Amino acid sequence: MKNDVELIVEKVVPGGRGFGRLPDGRPAMISGAFPGERVRLRLVRDRKSYVEAEAELLEGERRVTPGCPVAATCGGCDWIPLELEAQREHKLELLREALRRTGGFDEPPGLRIVTAGEPWGYRTRIRLQLRGGKVGFHAAGSHDLVEIEECLVSAPEVGAALSRLRRALGRGTPLGDEFASVEIRCAPGSSRATYFFARARGRALSARGRALLAELGREDVVVVEGEPGTEAELERFELGECYLLAAPGTFTQVNWAVNRALVREIVEGARRRGARSFADLYCGSGNFSLPLLAAGLTGKGVEASAPSIAALRRAATEQGFEAASFEVGRVTEVARRWARAGERFELVIVDPPRAGAKDALEAIERLTAGTLVMVSCDPVTFARDLRALTGRGLVLEEVLAFDMFPQTHHVECVAWLRRAQAA
Repeated sequence: MKNDVELIVEKVVPGGRGFGRLPDGRPAMISGAFPGERVRLRLVRDRKSYVEAEAELLEGERRVTPGCPVAATCGGCDWIPLELEAQREHKLELLREALRRTGGFDEPPGLRIVTAGEPWGYRTRIRLQLRGGKVGFHAAGSHDLVEIEECLVSAPEVGAALSRLRRALGRGTPLGDEFASVEIRCAPGSSRATYFFARARGRALSARGRALLAELGREDVVVVEGEPGTEAELERFELGECYLLAAPGTFTQVNWAVNRALVREIVEGARRRGARSFADLYCGSGNFSLPLLAAGLTGKGVEASAPSIAALRRAATEQGFEAASFEVGRVTEVARRWARAGERFELVIVDPPRAGAKDALEAIERLTAGTLVMVSCDPVTFARDLRALTGRGLVLEEVLAFDMFPQTHHVECVAWLRRAQAA
C-alpha cells in the first residue's frame, strides 16, 4: 500500500479505529479516523489480508479542538477530537455491530445509550506511569512516557492529588525506578486520596522512595503493592441508600455519576421483575450487592479478590445487611458448585472482566431461575456470551449502553435476559 491512498471511513470497529476499504479491496484499520471522514493514509503495518494505518484528515464535519495539551500524544482519550454526540452515536454503532457480527442479533431489543454527569472531570481513579522522577501516561501505541501536569478527564479531587504527587516528586533527588506505576483514587467529595504504588520488578525501596511515601502519607493514604494494608485504608463511596468500601488497588468504576445510574438500572430492574434473591458473580466490593441488599433482596456473591470480599463483608456488617454471604473464589468453580447443589436465584448478575465469562456460562444458566443481567466493558466478548446464553434457552429482553468513559471509544454494556417460561 502506498502512503498517499485516500478513502472515506465507513465505520468504527472494536478498539475504536476507523474502517475503510483500500482500492484493492483489503480492509484498512485506521487510527484517528471516524465515519464519514475523508482521510489520507500513512501505512503503519501491512498484514497482507488487511493494513493498519494512521490518518491525515482531509475532510470531516464533527471534529472539535481538544483542550488537552497532550491530546496528540497521550494514549488515553482516543476520541477526544470528536464532538460528544458523535462519540455516543459511534459507541452505539460499535455495540450494534458487535451484537450483529459476533452475537447474531440483527435487531438488539431496546438498544439505547444512557448518560449521566459531565464528560470532563469524571474519573475517580487514574493509573500513571513513573519513570526517573517523571509521571504521566503511555503514549498512543507505545510505552513512551507522556509527562502530564493535569488530566482533564480526572475528577478535581484526583487532579489535586496528582499535583501533590508532582510536588513530592520534584523535591530532592529524583526518584529512581523502584516504582513502575501508581494508581490515584479519590471518592467523590473526599479531599483524601489513596495512592497505590506498584514496585518495579526486582527493585527494593530506596531511602528516597520511602521519603516520598512518608511525605504523601501525611495527607493521604499510601499503599505499596505486596505490603500489608489496614482496614483504615478503605475508601467509602456513596451509592444512594448505602455505601461501598474499597481497598487500595481493588476495582471500582471510574465514573461515579454513570455508575450510580447503572446501579439504579440494576436495582429498579430487579424490582420491576419481582426478584427477591440474587447471585452476584464477579461481585467485587459489592457495587451491585450492597444496593440490592438495601432494597430488601437476599443474596450471595463470589469474587476472586480477597481484599474486595473483605471490604464487602465489612460494609455489609456496618450497614446491618445480614441476609447475604460472600466468598472468595473463581467464579467458574463456585458457580458450578452452587449449580450442582441445586441453588437457583431469581436474579443473577454477571459482571466479568474484559475476557468475559465463557467458561462459567453453563453453570450461570443453571443458576438462573428468572432473570439474568450481564454487564461488560467489551462489546465483542459481551456479544459472544449473550449468544451462548440465548443458545441455552434464555431470551434477550433489552440492551443498554452506558457512556462510562467519555472522550474514549470504551462503553459499558448491559443486557437483560429471562427464562422463556417466565414470559
